[in-house]
Amino acid sequence: MQIASLPKENGARCRTVVITQGALPTVVASQGKIVHVPVITLEKEKLVDTNGAGDAFVGGFLSQLVAGKDIQECCRAGNFAAHVIIQRSGCTFPEKPTGFTWA
Repeated sequence: MQIASLPKENGARCRTVVITQGALPTVVASQGKIVHVPVITLEKEKLVDTNGAGDAFVGGFLSQLVAGKDIQECCRAGNFAAHVIIQRSGCTFPEKPTGFTWA
């Protein structure tokens, strides 16, 4: 919680801190609250390559943040993107991923 309370240059929005933990829940600290968001489970046999998982999470998360979605939805999109990436070799994304419905 301390890191989310640090001062920042742009005071227009509060600081939001997101900590991903692999298979453990994503932790988000913002506006004096801590939220734990579960990740999508994946069988060990389907795990191919974790390279790019963090970048994929950030892309999914930010896509929803700029669309004005809440933190839960931002994490859901980030977790989905990372979930897709780790099932493929290299940092690649299928042309049409399935299994996600935009809120």
